[in-house]
Amino acid sequence: MPAVRTGFIVAILPWLALLGWLASVSWFLTDDAFISFRYVRNLLEGHGLVFNVGERVEGYSNFLWVLELAAVWGILGIRPEHAAPWLSVIYTAGTIAALLWWAWRTPSLRGRGLTAWLALGLVCSSATFAVWTSGGGLETRQFTFFIVLAVACLALYRGSQWGLLTASLSLAAASLTRPEGPLIAALCCGWFAVQRMVDAGRLRLDWRELAFLIAPFAILIGAHFLFRYAYYGEWLPNTYYAKHARPWYESGFRYLCAAAIETGLYLLLPLAAVALRERWRQYRDGTYALVLLIIIVHMAYVMRIGGDHFEYRPLDFYWPLLALPAAIGMVHLGGRIAGQVQRIRTMARVRILSSPPAWALLLFVPVIFYSSAMQAALLFEGAKIDERILKLHIELDEDNAGWLLSAPGMPALAAITNDLRASLVQQSVNLRFVEHREFANVRIEVWQLYENMERGLIPDDAVMTAGTIGIRFYYLPELTVIDRHGLTDATIARNPVTRPNRERQMAHDRFPPPGYLEERGVNIAVHPPASTVEQALQGEYAMPVGPNLWMPFESDDHEWVISAFAGRDLIVSSDYIAELTRGNTPVIRSNYDVYLHENALTYRKEQCRPEDVAPPFFLHLEPLDPADLPRHRKQHGFDNLDFDFAWHGRQRGATCFAIRMLPEYDIAVIRTGQYVPGEGRVWQGEYIVAE
Repeated sequence: MPAVRTGFIVAILPWLALLGWLASVSWFLTDDAFISFRYVRNLLEGHGLVFNVGERVEGYSNFLWVLELAAVWGILGIRPEHAAPWLSVIYTAGTIAALLWWAWRTPSLRGRGLTAWLALGLVCSSATFAVWTSGGGLETRQFTFFIVLAVACLALYRGSQWGLLTASLSLAAASLTRPEGPLIAALCCGWFAVQRMVDAGRLRLDWRELAFLIAPFAILIGAHFLFRYAYYGEWLPNTYYAKHARPWYESGFRYLCAAAIETGLYLLLPLAAVALRERWRQYRDGTYALVLLIIIVHMAYVMRIGGDHFEYRPLDFYWPLLALPAAIGMVHLGGRIAGQVQRIRTMARVRILSSPPAWALLLFVPVIFYSSAMQAALLFEGAKIDERILKLHIELDEDNAGWLLSAPGMPALAAITNDLRASLVQQSVNLRFVEHREFANVRIEVWQLYENMERGLIPDDAVMTAGTIGIRFYYLPELTVIDRHGLTDATIARNPVTRPNRERQMAHDRFPPPGYLEERGVNIAVHPPASTVEQALQGEYAMPVGPNLWMPFESDDHEWVISAFAGRDLIVSSDYIAELTRGNTPVIRSNYDVYLHENALTYRKEQCRPEDVAPPFFLHLEPLDPADLPRHRKQHGFDNLDFDFAWHGRQRGATCFAIRMLPEYDIAVIRTGQYVPGEGRVWQGEYIVAE
């Protein structure tokens, strides 16, 4: 036995190395994680579980994750942006250990070592699973670990009290980690009741057993609900109201179809069904019915909510849950094929052709290819991108995935997923990890200098609004921030969404009701830190906040600024946007006047109305030298710098301004304007910079 275990450990090392490599390529942090990190900071600083000091709004849905990060920072001194990815790695190791334990302990399992090896291969070769190994700083892999552990305990030790207790605590931990945890817990309890009646051969339950499974879960989750209501005044987290506008089945269907093709769910689910049939026929073991039940019901839930902002994040637990039954299915089919071959005398002489393990391995080759190759192509193609691209779409074609498209059926599958992903990203669904990585990298590099800012310099009544509230305000913890999409604001989270589903943006549907921001007293817009006065004065105001550190900011309320910052070394500049446009001639005149500067375009519109800032702006640049185009833009012949006013614009009185920084290469032609998705362009203009 020791020799067998040693051989198995050696055999799985390549799989673990593969997962480690894929995870290192896809290592990332995301802006959303820093929302929870700010709750962690405020908790440790004595302000409670709040985003803004004094405002009790539950703008997170990962209670246990927040408490863990707080404990790690408070006890070990490791900041959450450093601890969170490595906690995910630890939970990844736990998930793999739970999977192998499940496989090794499954009774009467034919080809146990081979089955475990195949199952691990399916998980470790999954680029999607690898993406969430670092987790972006989010709680995804922790949730996966507790779900896998709970199912494994129910599969192996549902007849023992400690097994049921472990499963119950795992389901409770999962429910404290992600909001869909109670749904999966309910499915587990229902399945357990039916399976135990099957095990006993009678329509009666041992209520003591059921109590061991339900009671610990109910006590912990009930306590959390009571805490939430007592602390926040709500039974559900604010994130539920902010993100759930209405059912969005059309987006969810496209999301799941893309996932099924890219990750091979269309192969893994039937193989799991084969394993269920075989185990049920021989042992009346319905464990894999639980796996399929959880996944199918969860897919219905995902379809209803429209998918997710991130690439297949809510599906992360599918792969380790499906890996073992899919592997059992392959081993069983391999045995069936070998049995058929043995009946043919001429072929039976070829020994390998009558070997069940050989046929299982032959089946494994196409399964692992069709379930992992497309994921890998998308991962590595995305990993090459090292710039911030809004709504990145990766198109698989002969130039970047010729090896993939040479496989039978892959051209058709790739074409389908190309279309699905292209439509999804336009509504901020299924955005690739690299887009979140580059956005976070830029934000961290720019804003983390505020960590060195002296405390107490920002006025208590300073209020800012923003559409992305993670990284910037983690490093500006004293600044009150109103999330324009309502994640941390109860009023905006409940403002009705009137636009149809075809115009929605995932997790960005809510907006402030008319007059709400004025009512809340929004009065400041803080810019990235500057190391010199000259840099700081690119804004309207600047204030020193530390050694060689300045805080540039703007405000429409000059009197408030003078009063709130009285007695501080405040420098007030002239209106810098007016300076940019004063005395200059716009290169484009249309709905907006567009001014060209050395490294920026300034858009200006007098008598600006809300409908003038709502449509997205398109900005297409043709370089003087086509070789200057980013690699992923060469096929289009122009660079795409499309943007939203909410990210790059501002308003002063009745005048709207937007500034877009330009690339460093020489530009030949500028084409810009605004458009309404699905309808067309509102206005457009062209300026030839150089022939």
